[in-house]
Amino acid sequence: MAKIVGGFASSHSPLMSLTGELWAVHAQNDLRNSELVRPPDGELVSYEELLATADPGLAELANVETFTGRVENIQQGLNKLQDRFEAVNPDIVVMFGDDQSELFFDDNMPSINVYWGDSMKVLPRKITPDMSEARKMSALAYGTKEFDYPVDSELGLHVIESLMDQDFDVAHSRYMKEEYGGSIGPAGWYLQKPRSTQPRPFGLPHAYGFAVARWFGGKTPPILPITINTCYPPNWISPRRAYALGQAVRKSIEAWDTNKTVAFACTGGLSHFVVDEELDRLALKGMEEANAEILTTLPRVRLQSATTEIMNWVATAGAMGSTKMETLVYEPGYRTPAGTGCGCACGVWE
Repeated sequence: MAKIVGGFASSHSPLMSLTGELWAVHAQNDLRNSELVRPPDGELVSYEELLATADPGLAELANVETFTGRVENIQQGLNKLQDRFEAVNPDIVVMFGDDQSELFFDDNMPSINVYWGDSMKVLPRKITPDMSEARKMSALAYGTKEFDYPVDSELGLHVIESLMDQDFDVAHSRYMKEEYGGSIGPAGWYLQKPRSTQPRPFGLPHAYGFAVARWFGGKTPPILPITINTCYPPNWISPRRAYALGQAVRKSIEAWDTNKTVAFACTGGLSHFVVDEELDRLALKGMEEANAEILTTLPRVRLQSATTEIMNWVATAGAMGSTKMETLVYEPGYRTPAGTGCGCACGVWE
């Protein structure tokens, strides 16, 4: 039987790769972001509305000196995560991730999708002369060279069949297309406006690419990408379903007839584009205590916009079961006086 040897997780926000000086540059995007959800009431608001109700003390945190200190802690956490991953050295990595206008659009938006082709193309993000230094640096964080990343298709088929037997109606993908594009929304909740992406070549999605580029340490163990729709209503996954999915995937791995070692991994979150520190700490507490009750009842009203990427962590926690997570770092990445930013974290289950 396959041996499960650990779990690994990190945020993948640009704040995980930018310098303190560039946090301030990246923060300018928040002023025009139409997907700002105010905690704790879950109301969709403008930047001005968010600023009007924000804690005045946040203004004292929105400076380069504070940003730089947070960056140092985040990079130390990522280095520890890489060291722990390299020490475990799994044969295969089963990864939970989300898709944000990358491979899936409203012509076909699966709630759960397993990719089981032989490989996924890694395509570096395009760097153009007119891009800001912040955008250039964040683009490089998802991979800098083109290559075919190996996927364990045998395990993929086994997991799909097992999930179907466990009453999970999963979608599957077996090959990639030359181009991806389309539209998403509007669809209720925070998603009030349509989002359009012109067809373009695209490779390994960001939720997987950040881990491969930043903390796989140059190793290329085959992965199994399981994409869950965390972000987009109406068929976005719930905390309860994400946790149950992790449990079901673990069951399928434990029944796989092999002597290979398998690790679970994810990236994404925590709260953003508005930092919800209370929610972040609650989710981390649930993982640190292996507390399924906390993780499966995280409030939907606060799980909107990109904060929903916490569901990738919940699925990983479900797969790790009674094993408690060790938080390597958590930094509430407030980058404006309005409280916009990202909860940045790294964690390990061993």
